Amino acid sequence: MAIANTLVPERDTRALLVKWIVGLLVPISVFTFLWSGEAIINQSLLTILGLGGVSDIGILIQITLFIIVFYTTVIALAGYLVAADSGQRGMIALWVDIAVYVLLPLFLVISQNNLIIGIALSAVLLLVYFFIRRRVYKALRITTVPPLQNLNALDAEQQVALKKRAIMGSFWFSVVFAIVWLIVDLIFYFNGQLPTTLLIWVVIRTLLLPVVGYFLGRLAGVIALRRTLVAKGNGNGENTTDGDGKRIKQRQLEKLSATRMREEAKDLVPNDLPQRSSGAMRFYLILLVAFVLFYPVLDQYLFGFGTNGRLAGYGDAGYYVILALGLNIVVGFAGLLDLGYVAFFAIGAYTWGIFGSTQLTNVLNLAAINPHRLSALFWPMVIVAALVAALFGVLLGIPTLRLRGDYLAIVTLGFGEIVPIVFLELDQYTNGTNGIVGVHSPSFFGVNWSVVTPVPYYYLILALIAFSIFVNVRLRDSRLGRAWIAIREDEIAAASSGVNLVTTKLFAFAMGAFFSGIAGAYHTAKLGLVSPDSFSFGDSIIFLAMGVIGGLGSIPGVIVGALLVYTLNVFLPAQLDASATDPTSVFFGINNAIVHFIPSFTFGNVRNLIFGILLVVIMIFRPEGLIPSARRRRELHHTEDEGVEVGALDVVPGAPGFESEVRVE
Repeated sequence: MAIANTLVPERDTRALLVKWIVGLLVPISVFTFLWSGEAIINQSLLTILGLGGVSDIGILIQITLFIIVFYTTVIALAGYLVAADSGQRGMIALWVDIAVYVLLPLFLVISQNNLIIGIALSAVLLLVYFFIRRRVYKALRITTVPPLQNLNALDAEQQVALKKRAIMGSFWFSVVFAIVWLIVDLIFYFNGQLPTTLLIWVVIRTLLLPVVGYFLGRLAGVIALRRTLVAKGNGNGENTTDGDGKRIKQRQLEKLSATRMREEAKDLVPNDLPQRSSGAMRFYLILLVAFVLFYPVLDQYLFGFGTNGRLAGYGDAGYYVILALGLNIVVGFAGLLDLGYVAFFAIGAYTWGIFGSTQLTNVLNLAAINPHRLSALFWPMVIVAALVAALFGVLLGIPTLRLRGDYLAIVTLGFGEIVPIVFLELDQYTNGTNGIVGVHSPSFFGVNWSVVTPVPYYYLILALIAFSIFVNVRLRDSRLGRAWIAIREDEIAAASSGVNLVTTKLFAFAMGAFFSGIAGAYHTAKLGLVSPDSFSFGDSIIFLAMGVIGGLGSIPGVIVGALLVYTLNVFLPAQLDASATDPTSVFFGINNAIVHFIPSFTFGNVRNLIFGILLVVIMIFRPEGLIPSARRRRELHHTEDEGVEVGALDVVPGAPGFESEVRVE
């Protein structure tokens, strides 16, 4: 009876349930029924029932894990959003946002049958949507709600009600989804497209989903309660409903700037925009990690043939991410402009190229080493290559300690030009212009490594990226990271506060070069060769642009910037040129129309034009980057958000506030 009462929605909760059930049900239905969600599940079930399906047990396990993680996360997310929503924002506005941010990319990816092109098209349309929305809001004079207006401290009864809303959100979402899924499966069954043996699964799933939804709702309620303001006790064992808790938090927030106030208040529950809170971001992160981790086995179901080519491209994008994370330490954290970053990339690449091939034994006239031993040597050598690059980072940093700004940029630029030339001229050790070929792939027990098997390299780069992100986060939050930020903000003030400028700057150069060395070793191992033509000044500019576009000082920002720059410069032009030859693609007609006026036109030829336009647009309309750090966002938008601070010299004598400014007793 108690459970039944918990699942019966009250009048105020019904609107929230409709709002979020419809908002989440539509995109999850598109993925399940219009794309490949149900096909993936049916393949797994047919394998379990011995009726074909997936032949590899490893693939079956990965598919099953992805399906479980994906759907349970979405169900729990529904409960969290219902609980965390204050109800102040209308459902139509929410549905429009979901249609633009989720449904539009889904339909574009499905229609183009290409992940990169679909996301690129949706990004362009999103920019148009942002422009139109800003104009509409300005014309209608729509303003955002002050962050403290709906801030409430919850007593014990309200906390129970919030948890109850979370349970109802997940439960009723599961019920509606189960019913929709049942109807779709019955339609497929009567059309002869669903095997009779799978009807047992249909019945089990229909009964199981509401039960799972109930327990996931309880979990979502616990997560939401962790982000609420709890009313303080009044000393008599009772909670105050509107007193101490709210007033204390309000006083804390009111002491902050308007920007900081919004940053702190947006993550509290209940919220007008719960889908943007940190709690919802955790669910999005789980979905993203699951998709990335199991993507090699999902690709063939999502996009058909060509999986190896796509995985190889994504593996190449991975070392761009590592390079961006390393350069973010030097430029984003410490504020040291480095235009020779490609030099450390070359050092790491040549380190493994020399030791991972027969080049070293040929130079030293030694007996040939067993290729299997050379391949096993990769794992310690990737750290050695990173340490060698870090050593050269320190050597670069020593003569630049007294330089800043343009002078530092010129010195690092010179270093970046010198290193590739040195490798080019050391014919005896690097084979000069011919480069080093025959570099061995890594080896691991039970894994088939070669240049034509991209899956191991895909997981290797994921592991290296995870390691790089972990180290970057720990460095950012450490004492050394705070010292870097202090130097970036004001070097003189940092020195006056006791920061050792020499060691702090050298650590920044060393850590940035360390990650560049890791990326270089991976790049050489995956490519199987290393050549001096792969390292030029233009690469350093591209690496710097990744941080500028994404947001200097922001770890998520530089990751997005790296993926965006790689897509525009390498992956997208090739994909567009391939689509231009397909008569069924929309780009076939576009390409023919352009070729009529420009006979030699290809999308690859205009990639630098597109890249330059992107840089100009970003610098004009969003100079802090796509996903900036909170500190940098506050710096660049301080005056427009909070106005100019008025001091004593700006107040006319005799005007109100003059005495308080000059402290006249």
